[in-house]
Amino acid sequence: MTLSSRAYALHQAFGLPGCPVCRLTADSVHEYLGSLVYEYVNELSTHTAVRAARGFCTAHAWHIQDQINASALGIAILYEGLVRTLLKEMGEARPSSGRRQVAQAADALKPQGPCPACVHRDTVENHLLRNLLETLKQDDFAGAFRASAGLCLPHLRLALYTKGSPAAKATLLAIQQVIWTQLQGDLAEYIRRNDYRFTAEPMGDEGTSSRRAIEQLAGAKGLR
Repeated sequence: MTLSSRAYALHQAFGLPGCPVCRLTADSVHEYLGSLVYEYVNELSTHTAVRAARGFCTAHAWHIQDQINASALGIAILYEGLVRTLLKEMGEARPSSGRRQVAQAADALKPQGPCPACVHRDTVENHLLRNLLETLKQDDFAGAFRASAGLCLPHLRLALYTKGSPAAKATLLAIQQVIWTQLQGDLAEYIRRNDYRFTAEPMGDEGTSSRRAIEQLAGAKGLR
């Protein structure tokens, strides 16, 4: 089975818990943010993108703060320039300032571009989903996907609107429905096992079904 690098990464992720596209995208965003803060923090293009976005979105700003080790200096460099830009473009406000000054400040605070990490995330997701659809025609790859946790609902929706053949999307849907049928059965069994008449029965895979349901319907925590 010959696979592209992205298809191979997907195949490897099929054996791990959760949506494989969520997992690979989250890893890529983490690496991207680390590179941005450490290696490209002094690049003009980095500052331009961050200032236009008025900073990273909430999810990615806190990802840098909480998960990129020793990133305080990089944050300070990026956000000093951002705050300086905001102050300049807002204009000086006084208690006596009129409507025009307030309107200028309001316009200055609006994002002029998207969060750069969100752009990276969207690009990675698109590439992964296109590779998934293109490779589903290979039996070994499709079989590995069938044995996985499948796509989360957000990525399944994206896949159906991603460039790809109708046959590949139909195959994806058929496999996903099998996966979700198993999930629905596990949830029903978990509910049954919590009936006082059956609580003595040992818990199996259904014990993790509620968490898996959240992952499957909402996607990975912190990705958006």
